[in-house]
Amino acid sequence: MSGARKKVNHLAVFKERTKKDDNAELSRSIIISARKTGRLSLSSRGLSTVPEGVWNINYLTEEELHNLHFELDYEHKEERWWEQEPLKILDLSSNSITEIDQRISLLEDLNTLDLRNNLLENLPAEIGSLCKLKIINLSDNKLKSLPPQFYMLVELCELYLKVNHISVLEEDFANLVMLTYVDLSYNNLHDVPFGMGFLVRLVTLNLSHNMIKELPPDITSMRSLRTLDVSYNQLEILPPLGELRKVERIMFQSNNLKSFPDTLGCSALTVLHLDNNNISEIEPEYLEALGNLKKLTLQNNKIKIIPEEVINLLHLEVFDLSQNKISVIPPYIGTMPNLKQFIIKGNNIKNVRADIIRCGTPRILKHIRQTGSGINVNTREILQPGTSTGSYPDKYAMKNTKLFSLAGQNLLELPEEIVQDAMEAAVTTIDLSRNKLSELPDKMSAITTVIDLKLTTNQLTRLPEWIGEAYKYLQVLDINKNCLQSLPKSISCLKFLHFIDLSHNRFTELPDAIYDIVPLESLIANDNQISKIDIPSLEKLKRLAVLNLANNNIAHVPPELGTLKHLR
Repeated sequence: MSGARKKVNHLAVFKERTKKDDNAELSRSIIISARKTGRLSLSSRGLSTVPEGVWNINYLTEEELHNLHFELDYEHKEERWWEQEPLKILDLSSNSITEIDQRISLLEDLNTLDLRNNLLENLPAEIGSLCKLKIINLSDNKLKSLPPQFYMLVELCELYLKVNHISVLEEDFANLVMLTYVDLSYNNLHDVPFGMGFLVRLVTLNLSHNMIKELPPDITSMRSLRTLDVSYNQLEILPPLGELRKVERIMFQSNNLKSFPDTLGCSALTVLHLDNNNISEIEPEYLEALGNLKKLTLQNNKIKIIPEEVINLLHLEVFDLSQNKISVIPPYIGTMPNLKQFIIKGNNIKNVRADIIRCGTPRILKHIRQTGSGINVNTREILQPGTSTGSYPDKYAMKNTKLFSLAGQNLLELPEEIVQDAMEAAVTTIDLSRNKLSELPDKMSAITTVIDLKLTTNQLTRLPEWIGEAYKYLQVLDINKNCLQSLPKSISCLKFLHFIDLSHNRFTELPDAIYDIVPLESLIANDNQISKIDIPSLEKLKRLAVLNLANNNIAHVPPELGTLKHLR
């Protein structure tokens, strides 16, 4: 086993700790260092009390005053102990301190106080006089309440109080209007005081592992909130959350919720955890505004039906519906363009075999897309020359999802009718992967709203010249596994493109037009026939972070490639 061992104060282990032992921990060298830096750390010293010298650390002793006039001309830098910064950071964490002296009020310049992992049962009223305090960590103690004076710390920005015994928060908590981070997890809270909505600067609020049954309506006034964690409580009802327009992560798992939360307006939400509740229905209307949602977990609820409106979740990557009462996986699950994990185990699924479900997401989605699962949905059928019958969503479905997908249909060409519908639906994502297309029809140039174009696994030998002008908002271009040898010059017009995948084609060199795409961040070109690396041209791509040229014909990797520091 490697690594430094943590120091153990054996005085605290083998004999009763005395006040004298504690005072001895504050050596003269530590005092001088603290005066010079404004920082004092006595963490993990086995302290049972705070050394006396801490409270007066910026005050010279009588001996120091007596010696001062003899030493003013002494130039040794480390010994100029009379030059000092006021104490601003005090770390007394990971000790066995049971109380804080009222003389803490003398540390009037303190802005950071770390008292976590001690044995504190209360705080002195004088803590309210630390008017410059911005960060206080009181986690892992035995606090049952906070003194009224605590709420006078109006400059406080970060408050850490997890793992204590606090059962009540006073309404004066709302006075701490500068707070941006609050962690009150693992306490005994039953209620959240009205007035919390005044904390309009709050970015993170963690109330997990308490006994809270409801949230005050004014919590939605926290317009800056990005993370809300009230998991592992006893929540039964929730106020509408739509005013939390900046919230990105909501954790409500392990509560007693019976209905899906009203998230109308939470357009920035990317993660929503609702596991282990009593939710019986996914309210379709609440999904409309969740276009940026990437993770939705509903494990162990009472859901019976997956509503069609889930196709509005265009960016959803993880969808956990395990341990519910679902009997049918609808075919529109197969149209969700970014779904990577679809967890459905623990349900009594009747339209997909159990062995397919056990194989996981890729196998489930493949089965759904190939069979349609025997469910009648709003699709139309087409018969392509030389192919079997396929299906595609109608204009209404495309308008709702902004997705035009004909993936895995074995198509040789695209019918004009569906291209026209896609244009009228103003789709933003086109997925034509896993077909047999040799070219893109000119009619597609009319779909000018495209930002994500997937053409992987086709037989394309060229891309049309119009692509750079018609698809000027394009951000993602995936053309891997085709027969391409070049790209049109108009590609250089794609001023928003940040990802391009050229892998598994027939390129002998990277097309010149690529080097003019200034915002490009990822360039995937493995498994081609590229023989050289053009370093001067690559230097033009200042944002390029990912470059994959594996499995090409490159005989010599120029050392200058290592100077491109923006590459990962």
